[in-house]
Amino acid sequence: MLREWVNELAMRAPPLLSRIRAQSRALAPWQGEVVDVDRFWADAWREMTIRQQKLARRLMLAHAHWSVDQEQGLIHFERQDGATLSAPVQIIGAWNPETHAFTWAWDHPSVQTRLRADAERTRWFGEKHGLPELTDRSLIVSEQEAWRLTAVAMKVNAAQGVYRGPTEGPIVFMTLRDLKVQF
Repeated sequence: MLREWVNELAMRAPPLLSRIRAQSRALAPWQGEVVDVDRFWADAWREMTIRQQKLARRLMLAHAHWSVDQEQGLIHFERQDGATLSAPVQIIGAWNPETHAFTWAWDHPSVQTRLRADAERTRWFGEKHGLPELTDRSLIVSEQEAWRLTAVAMKVNAAQGVYRGPTEGPIVFMTLRDLKVQF
């Protein structure tokens, strides 16, 4: 049942950045294998949706306070029940809800270099496959498209999941690994 729902969700998701890139059926090499780029995008969305559902059920972070320590490269969560969680984090980009501009972390002045590695690898993937939405410094996109860019970054970098961190300004999109819970 869950699989059917996720597949339906993936099919209903609007084509990512269709005004930037026409649908491609070209095959492209990726680490020695042949990959259909459009399928890669769809698979990334599907995988992110499944992982996020599992993380949401298991970790209950919907109302948790969060902060990123760029010096340590960690994100910290404080849940309402007193539990704390931490994980290595990479910043993918920031989306501004007022202007709809998504700026990649690899070119964002407030992101330390060590937290840009996943965004850099995603840009490399975009360069290798001619995907301007992964190589242009900033894009005008919807929030759902910002999620989809982050899903591709998650897949390219084999991250455990993603987090959308709201702030008083832009929304920060991040990839996470090895979440640890402490009570």
